[in-house]
Amino acid sequence: MSLKIGGSTSASSSDTSMSSSETSASNTASNASGAFHTTTTPTVPGWAVDLTQATAGRVGAVAGLDPGSLVAPAQPLQTQAAATAGGLTGSPWNFDAAADLARGAATTAWIDPYLHAEAPSAAAGQASQFVGRYMDPYLGQVVDATAADLDASDGRVRAQQALQLAKSGAFGGSGAALTQSLTEGELARARATALGQLRSQGYQSALGAAAGDADRATQAAIENAQLALQTRQQQAQLGLSGQQQQLAAGQALSGLSSAFDADRRADVATQLAAGDALRTVAQQQAEAPAVTTQQIVAMLSGLPIQLFTGQEQQGVQMSASTSNTSSNSTRTDVSHTDGADVKAEAGFSWPH
Repeated sequence: MSLKIGGSTSASSSDTSMSSSETSASNTASNASGAFHTTTTPTVPGWAVDLTQATAGRVGAVAGLDPGSLVAPAQPLQTQAAATAGGLTGSPWNFDAAADLARGAATTAWIDPYLHAEAPSAAAGQASQFVGRYMDPYLGQVVDATAADLDASDGRVRAQQALQLAKSGAFGGSGAALTQSLTEGELARARATALGQLRSQGYQSALGAAAGDADRATQAAIENAQLALQTRQQQAQLGLSGQQQQLAAGQALSGLSSAFDADRRADVATQLAAGDALRTVAQQQAEAPAVTTQQIVAMLSGLPIQLFTGQEQQGVQMSASTSNTSSNSTRTDVSHTDGADVKAEAGFSWPH
């Protein structure tokens, strides 16, 4: 019999040939001393039973899985990132070389010789150092030649005088000696005058030339001192320029080292991010059976299966054994709700 939800109708079956007095006696005995036992059995549609059993099977299969199989292993990119990160240190590539260059540029010991060196000086030239250069050739070429000419001229004078004295018959006498003495004195004075003038002229010429040499030597010494000072300054400047270049090279190398280290760290971060993303996908795939089963259980729990579930009741009336007028009777009440009734009342169809 079909029933509406919320109400019940009992169907009692009994022997129709039972008389009114027997029925009354039976009921009386039941009311007086009998016990009525009922059994209720739910009735569930087959589709609900199949769906529940299938879901229970999936739950059992998930429960039998190794928990470790639901955890995704480390992704190769994560392993590679970890290996690369293990090689990172506080001193990037060539950082020590850059530090050495910077320390070398900070060293100033090389400039100490220039800082403590005596300033170049220029000594004045002296003409006396150069007079001999000019006097010696002059004496040899001019004075000596003139002296030789004077000697030749004096010889001729003496010969001419001796010849005259011989002609006059006074040769060898005291008069001749006096004459010759006077002649020698004149010749000596003339010789001294001539040679003295030549030597004076030569000395003056040599002194002028020597003074020029001394001036040029003094100027050269001054210029050499200036050149030495300029050279020292240029060397110090070149040293400073070299240190500046060394410092710039150290800074450039330090920048390259830092950039290289930053690139490596960025690579590690990129590999780690990609590995995390891929491992997340792998983890979702590993958890898919459990997650899917959980979703199915949740959907099954949300189905109104109770709307399609009925019940069947069966009762047994037992009378007392000491009663002569009592009788045993069995009463069966069936209350069943059918999916078809619900379908008709709710206004929707459900597959059977």
